[in-house]
Amino acid sequence: MLFIIYIVCCSLVLRVQGTTSVRTYSVCSEQQLHMLKAVLNDYNNVTTTTKATTVIDCLAKCQRVSCSAAVSVESNATCEMVTIATAKLSISANQVQRVIGSQVGAKVWKADDSDWPSPAVQLRNSSTGRNGSIQSVLINTTGCYLIRAAGARGGDNLLTNTSGGQGAQVSARVNLTAGTQLSIVVGQMGGSTSLDYEGGGGGGGSFVYRTVDQLLLLAAGGGGGASWNRNGQQGEAGRNGSDSKGAKSAHAGFGGTNGQPGSNSPASTPSKSNHGGCGAGWLGRAVSPRRSSSDGERGGSLADGLVGGSAGDGSVCHGGFGGGGGGGSRTSSLKGAPGAGGGFS
Repeated sequence: MLFIIYIVCCSLVLRVQGTTSVRTYSVCSEQQLHMLKAVLNDYNNVTTTTKATTVIDCLAKCQRVSCSAAVSVESNATCEMVTIATAKLSISANQVQRVIGSQVGAKVWKADDSDWPSPAVQLRNSSTGRNGSIQSVLINTTGCYLIRAAGARGGDNLLTNTSGGQGAQVSARVNLTAGTQLSIVVGQMGGSTSLDYEGGGGGGGSFVYRTVDQLLLLAAGGGGGASWNRNGQQGEAGRNGSDSKGAKSAHAGFGGTNGQPGSNSPASTPSKSNHGGCGAGWLGRAVSPRRSSSDGERGGSLADGLVGGSAGDGSVCHGGFGGGGGGGSRTSSLKGAPGAGGGFS
């Protein structure tokens, strides 16, 4: 799951002494502050305008009435104060916004201890399994945005009750201009198994990037698939992925570094096992393909549509959309290893 929430970035802070307390106000880096009309119209909120020759004068008056935001326009000595009485409101993505502070020369201040809902976009996975769609969001308003993303979890072994690793959770504040289009990849969970000696598929990573030049803004790695006797590795939020926990070091797969994909050595796979596929990184997919169709396939990179890797023949443990690696299949004589999570790893 991934969220995009509009926030106000602030750079300069003033502390205003009231009769009983000190309140902190922050000036917004953008002149305009966007609020939902539903907040202003339905929840006993009040907007008043008064005279104030300076910012300090405006904020002092704001402090006295416990207002939530103030708009100071020194050129005409006006002070617009907004008092938000109720902050809890269910948001839908298509609700209408109201703008305050659009006057020429206006400075918008927001009380740091006051909050209200902001217009938000929430995107969920477009499908399930190894295939999915890259979604898009068009930014209509210049401002600072808070982006939160979560990678998908790896597949489970339902028979032995081992769990796939949880995807990483990442957030970032990004300045975006109106007209910018973002591409959103919401990672999908790796496939789970009900067979003994078989591992789950790797979870897909979640990515947010600028469509026009594919500039990556945010990435959250997917979790690794569970093996028959161990839980999967957790997804990574940084540039580097985690190595797998093989029974022997020679049998482990390795997390990618600095956006590169993971790596493994198919030739070193134990004779009694089918190996799992590596997770893709933002910069590509793993070099080594699977040895045979019984092994799990590597996850696809952006150039491959970030498709999850196929599971070994007969297995349903495909890697999740977002570059997750497929799990190796369990056959009559061979064990199936889990797939790795995709992501910035």
